[in-house]
Amino acid sequence: MAFVHEIKFFRDRKSGNLKVALYDKPPFFANEFWIKNIDASDLGLSRKPKGLKLEQKYSVDSLGIKPFPASKPEFDFIDKASEAAFFVATQVIKTQI
Repeated sequence: MAFVHEIKFFRDRKSGNLKVALYDKPPFFANEFWIKNIDASDLGLSRKPKGLKLEQKYSVDSLGIKPFPASKPEFDFIDKASEAAFFVATQVIKTQI
């Protein structure tokens, strides 16, 4: 699970639709930690908020938004695989007790 700390508005090159890139705080070894791109409409936006520039990152705190959870599809898969492995492991342990 990641938390969105920064966002960037941009136009999709193919469709021209307004999109939002979601970012978490980067780990010490990277400059950024991209989570995913979503349609601006998923955030209830039909156009870019006034005063904000396309292709520029903004801290969600500076926009009056608290950081919120978001997940990469890869994280969802890893979480599900971990849950399944934990369940199997606990079943095996129970049969050996």
